[in-house]
This record gives sequence, C-alpha cells and structure tokens, in this order.
Amino acid sequence: MKNTLGKILLLIIFEIFALANTNLATYSLSTNKKDVSFKEAVEITFQAQQKNHSDVMYFFLEVQSSKDYKVELLQKHEEEISYHNKKTTFTYLLFPLKSGEIKINFDFTIKQASDEAVAQVYRGGRNNVRWIDTINTKIELEPVVLHVQELDINTDLVGDFKIVSKIKEEKIKAYESVNITYYLQGTGYDEVTIKPIDEIDGVKIFSAETKHFNKATKDGYQIQREFDYALIANKDFSIEEKEIKCYSTKSHSYYTLKTKPYNIKVDKLDKSTLIDNENYPDETYNFENVKQFFIYMLIFITGFMSAKLLPTSFKRISKKEKFSDIKETKTPKELLLLLMNDYRSYKLDSTYADLETLLYKDKSEKSFKTIKKELFEALK
Repeated sequence: MKNTLGKILLLIIFEIFALANTNLATYSLSTNKKDVSFKEAVEITFQAQQKNHSDVMYFFLEVQSSKDYKVELLQKHEEEISYHNKKTTFTYLLFPLKSGEIKINFDFTIKQASDEAVAQVYRGGRNNVRWIDTINTKIELEPVVLHVQELDINTDLVGDFKIVSKIKEEKIKAYESVNITYYLQGTGYDEVTIKPIDEIDGVKIFSAETKHFNKATKDGYQIQREFDYALIANKDFSIEEKEIKCYSTKSHSYYTLKTKPYNIKVDKLDKSTLIDNENYPDETYNFENVKQFFIYMLIFITGFMSAKLLPTSFKRISKKEKFSDIKETKTPKELLLLLMNDYRSYKLDSTYADLETLLYKDKSEKSFKTIKKELFEALK
C-alpha cells in the first residue's frame, strides 16, 4: 500500500514539474525553407514569450555545433511588452555542409529571477557586483530537419556573384610588374577559394586577397573580395580567361563567371644601358635568388599597388631634379616603393634594410629622417 502511494505521489510531482515547464513561456521554431542546396543560406527563427508573469524571465538559445553545418547568430531582439512579460526573438543564418538529411539541435534554457534578486545587482559599489540568482529550466526542442541537395563537385561558388578586373597597363619593360586587381562581389556562402590567375610558365606571380566586406544577412553573406596580383617576367606572356563555376541559390541553376584574358607585351632590356648585372639581371637571371625574391615580395606586401600611387616607368633619375620626389615622401612605405620603382640603378641595399627594419620591427636605431639624410648622401 505504501509503495503504491509512493509511486502515485512521485507521478504527481513529475507531472506538476512538467506542467510548470510548459507553462513558463510560449515558443515557436521555424525556418524559411526546408529543401535546400549544399551551402545555401537558411534563415532560422525562434521566438519565445513569457507566459508566467510572476518573475523576471530570460531566454537563452544556442545551436548545437556540428560539422554538418555552419551557423551564425544574426540577431537577438528582446522586447518588454509589459511588466514581467518579455518577448525574445533569435534569428540565425545557417549553411548546410552535407548533402542528404541533416538535423539541427538546440539548447533552450529559461532563467527566472525575482525582483529582489535583480535589484541586488544594482546595490553597492563596483566591488559589490554579484550574479543574479536564477532558477534555470532547460526545455527540449524538436530539431530542425533539412533536406539538402548535392551540388556538382566542381562548383566553385554558391550564391549570386559577379567578377570584374582592372589592369593599369599591358605593356611593360622586363622585370617590371604587371599589376592586376580582380573584384568579386555578391551574396552567398563566404568561404571563397578561387584563384583568378593560375601559374604561368616563366612568370613570377605574387598575390594577396583582401576582404573588404563580409556581412551576414538572411540571404547569405554579402561579400566583396579583392584579389591583387603582381606578375614579373622578361618575355611576353598571356593571362588566360578563367571559368569559375557557380550555383545560384536564387534561380537554383548553375552559371559561369569568366575572367578577362590579357596579352602582356614585355620590352627586353638593352644590356648596353645596364650599370651591372647585379642590379639589372639579364635573361639568365635566377629568380630564385633569395635576396631578390625577398625584395620582390617586400614590394608586394608593402603595396604592389604602387601603380596606383607612384609612376612605374623604367627611367634614370637626373641629378638636376635634386631628388625632389624623395623629399616629398612622407612615410617609410612610400619611400620604399619609390626606390624600388625608380631608383633600381642605384645600390641601396642598406637603405632597403633600414626601411624594412623601420616598417616591420618594433625598434629601429634610425629614424625616417636619418634614413633619408643617409640616402641623399649615398645618391650624391
């Protein structure tokens, strides 16, 4: 008899506890689509509103991590409708990373606190701060189930994008750099692994990628990427058109982006005009020479975009100009770019080293003013 009463009492207690959980708040979980393609943006919305108005209430929601998807919180909006009546909306951006059926699980917790517990936080000075005492209730949610369509394995981009390019000039002198910039922009999945230019025989290529814009929205990431290239050679070469296969999540169809091809004309150097083979390499020059490789890389890292800032013509500097262009430089980077482009006939290795130290190391024994002064002495 006692055992039976005990079981009945336990059952009653459990039912009361479960009822208390369901009576705390109303909530809903929804997505803007259930049938999607691989890496297509999915918007997930969860909304909870206080039902029990006896205490202050807080809502916490987290998406359980998984290799099957990438997720990011877009927005958490809280609204006090009335006294002890809170409404909270969570909006997530999710990308499925696996084809077939995937499940997205959530951890939903409701925290309750009395007015007195909340008031305790605001009492006393800064050294008397304390956490709010809460009663925490975890509520199980049904997982969101997505059906994910597999894409062609050769798909480079998922989303709706366009690409354009800009080149300063297509005719250069040997060992000058051809500077090309590709601009990619659009909305979709943001992990971009494209290479607008592949390796070219006999051409040294330096590249850098810049993320100018990467904003999460319900339609995917709005992105703007810049791919900068500096190409150096001593012979004519071509940059082939490249096809980038994409999948549009708006039209649910494949499309192809094409880069613009370029034919680069390279004027070979007249050896009779060279001062020596160290500063002006001939056709047998070894590009793998460590020192020269570093110099070219330094040019690029500090801004091969010198084409946008400084003239790139291969010319000798007349002493009659009194090096006015050097005097006008205001930063170590600007001076380094100028010397690399227009003073390559001079042996300025020590100046390069000093500028490099000033640019990239915490401490330098020489100031920019001192380096300039020593440079003018070397150029006399």
